[in-house]
Amino acid sequence: MAIKIIEQKNLRWINVDTVDAESLQYLKENFNFHHLDLEDIQGESQTPKIDVYKNYLFIVLQFPHWSGETQTVIHYEMDIFIGENFLVTIQHIKSKEIKKFFYRCMKNKSIKRDWMSKESGYLLYRIIESLFRQTQPILNNIGKQISDIENEIFNKSQDNSMVHELARHRRNILNFRRIIDPQRYLVANLSHTRKSFLNEEMSLYFDNVNDYLSKLWSIVEAYKDTLNGLHVTVESLVNQRTNKLISSLTVISVSLLPLTLLSGIYGMNIDRLPFAHQPIFVWGIFVALGLFILLLITIMRRQRRI
Repeated sequence: MAIKIIEQKNLRWINVDTVDAESLQYLKENFNFHHLDLEDIQGESQTPKIDVYKNYLFIVLQFPHWSGETQTVIHYEMDIFIGENFLVTIQHIKSKEIKKFFYRCMKNKSIKRDWMSKESGYLLYRIIESLFRQTQPILNNIGKQISDIENEIFNKSQDNSMVHELARHRRNILNFRRIIDPQRYLVANLSHTRKSFLNEEMSLYFDNVNDYLSKLWSIVEAYKDTLNGLHVTVESLVNQRTNKLISSLTVISVSLLPLTLLSGIYGMNIDRLPFAHQPIFVWGIFVALGLFILLLITIMRRQRRI
């Protein structure tokens, strides 16, 4: 069944892990939610928001999630209806984080008593706070990968694969940043929303979540600046290697021009060329010119011009 319920005193936590006809019918029969909100939970991913009604709030939250298959940061969405004596959480994708969180509350009586002994606003705080704190390992993992690639940049040769690796990390940081940013303003709005189930005391709890999101934001910004700096560094080192290679090829090409000119002249069928009938002198000219070119290349290499 897609609907699971936990009850503690007068508070009910209803978790819907699949939005289907059965769950929609249940919500319509047991709650007086606005039809636009019910349409929103049936649609595609929504923009994070909070809609305030007389008897309840409708909240759309997004959380960062690490996809092991694609090695990228994606988001999963959770829609929430919260009222005086109820909290409804709706998943669009079956998330092991939310599932683990829900069953932890269901099976552990002390946790259930702690989380559900107060108003529904406190339960909402515990859910949001725990889910956001579970994103910290994602940032730790990204930070470790950035540290590893930084060591590779300065200890090994740079190539196009390094640029691609940096681009992948930059995309993950930008995705994390894009997900976290709207949540900061949403949680700040929650801390200033006043309902019977969201009193002034709850504003302190949501301010705590907002502070934690600000901390995540600072870490993400630091990683973003680091990756931008590493990207510029790698591009500079790769360009330097490319320029050095082009310089070497240019020197070789220019060095061969006199020999090419000389071979072209003596390759013509003309009898009156200097030393045309004395091959030893012609070969001597080639050898002398070749040695002179090698001497110039050696001097330039010592002066690190190539």
